[in-house]
Amino acid sequence: MSHSPSAPHGSSHDGHEQKPSPARPGGWFDRIERIGNALPEPALIFVILSAVVIVVSAIGAAADWRIQPVRPKAELVQQVDAAGQPVVDKDNKPVLVPKLDEMNKPIVTLVGATDKDGKPVELVAKSLLTSEGIYWMLSSMVRNFTTLPALGLVFVSMLGIGIAEKFGMFGALMRWFALITPRKLLTPVIVFIGANAAVASDAGYIILPPLAAALYLAMNRPPIAGLAAAFAGVAGGFGGGVFPNAGDGFLAGVATSSAHIIDPSYHAVEATHNWYFKSASSVIIMLAGWFVTDRIVEPRLRRIGGASIPTDAPSLDQLALKSDEKRGLLAAGLVAAVVLGLFVAMVKVPGWPLFGKGILTDAKGVPIPGEQLGDRWSQVIVPLIFFVFLLPGMAYGWATGAMRRQADFIDGIYHGIRSIVPILGIAFFMGQFVNYLTYTGLDRMLAYAGGSFLFEAQLPVPLLIVLFVILVIAGDFLMSGMLSKFGVLAPIFIPMFMIVGMSPELTTAAYRIGDSVVNIITPLNSYLLIILVSMQRYSKNAGLGSLITLMMPYSIVFGVVWTLFLLAWYWSGFPLGTKAPVTYVPGM
Repeated sequence: MSHSPSAPHGSSHDGHEQKPSPARPGGWFDRIERIGNALPEPALIFVILSAVVIVVSAIGAAADWRIQPVRPKAELVQQVDAAGQPVVDKDNKPVLVPKLDEMNKPIVTLVGATDKDGKPVELVAKSLLTSEGIYWMLSSMVRNFTTLPALGLVFVSMLGIGIAEKFGMFGALMRWFALITPRKLLTPVIVFIGANAAVASDAGYIILPPLAAALYLAMNRPPIAGLAAAFAGVAGGFGGGVFPNAGDGFLAGVATSSAHIIDPSYHAVEATHNWYFKSASSVIIMLAGWFVTDRIVEPRLRRIGGASIPTDAPSLDQLALKSDEKRGLLAAGLVAAVVLGLFVAMVKVPGWPLFGKGILTDAKGVPIPGEQLGDRWSQVIVPLIFFVFLLPGMAYGWATGAMRRQADFIDGIYHGIRSIVPILGIAFFMGQFVNYLTYTGLDRMLAYAGGSFLFEAQLPVPLLIVLFVILVIAGDFLMSGMLSKFGVLAPIFIPMFMIVGMSPELTTAAYRIGDSVVNIITPLNSYLLIILVSMQRYSKNAGLGSLITLMMPYSIVFGVVWTLFLLAWYWSGFPLGTKAPVTYVPGM
């Protein structure tokens, strides 16, 4: 389940337990909810997994588990020009390129690892239940947490996003977009705003569904249809969106660590690794949500009726922006334009800080190990996210009067930090789990064994994509949290899929789909109860079963359409984002 990373399993956005409605769905939804609620919290899941790794490592070492590492190797041929003549470089050496098969895909074989003398190299399981292993676990505990690649990305992003959320900029912006939308385009705009609301943390769940219901009611449309459209966009379209967010940084960091299991030279996966795909996906979700709402959900609601109009239902006048909110959005818009304009200038103007290519270095100017030469602008996406929300958020707070003192600013900063406290707790234990796998060698052994099996089975990549989406969907019914679930799956499947030619970025894109489409129906989504409360304002007898039944068409249509869209993207060969190919070709 991939609602805002700030909401821990089983709790609302503010950490307080939600009282379940007495109305419950029957049958297998009840059983799913009971199983999910019986599972430990995400942090405890990583504690249990770490214990499992400790025990299995001891068993593997005692049983002398060993495996020969393999690496995918592309078959190379000399490049020829349009005239059929061999191409050579400036030193008159042949230019080699991957040989392609009849489907224009690189021909790759698996090669066993050998030492400098040509003898096979074996990877042996290493036990943590030894004197040396226990010493390593204790001495590396802090380092396992602080060196987690995703940690800094999430922390820095949320500092800026927290300011914009705290002072109310996101809520005002959502209302403004919704209120200026023509009646006929209300549904697609509501769904599109929802699909882009992940950047606003909890605000999308708390503000948009009730707002959409009120707008539909004011336009003489079933208010529950507006509620459903907004919830479908926010929850079902969580993996889409035009704006990079803190979750993207976390996925990028974990994907990088996982890719280095099989290929230590693989470039650092960037926070914008799925940016192109995510942006296009928000349009796909908008169209799919528009179809489901206007052609399936709204006609059904009109047919069955039963909705009541609450006495305190807001009118359009009450939803309109106040004068200070208008000033705030104008000030925020101007500041955002200046920030983005300055960023573009730094990228485009020769001699400016982000022009051309560069490589990340430490404070002494020494290149950071594992970093490669790349576009300078692509290496500062997280700071850009920080400033593009921090400064407009401050401008909005100043213009509306929400930020008048230093204490107001600091409270806004702390708001962003408070929202990621659950992530920090999960990240500490996840860091232990991931590094325990690395120390024992079990991560590489599993990747080599599973990857070799998939390679020999010759399963087509499109089938693997579909199967992985289904696996993530199944996991979403049992384990909450986009980030924690990815922390479990990524170290296993990213290196395994790399062996058969899937890039880490492609695996992450497939994960986004599976993790998003059932958010609107899984009983583990703690926001379901918040949405149910809003639904009961218009249908007092509605229970969780009513809400899940209402949202089921969105989940099915989103899952099918979005997966087909990813398959089409894969066949096109177009990058998924910055430095994010769909295929992995070793050594290229």
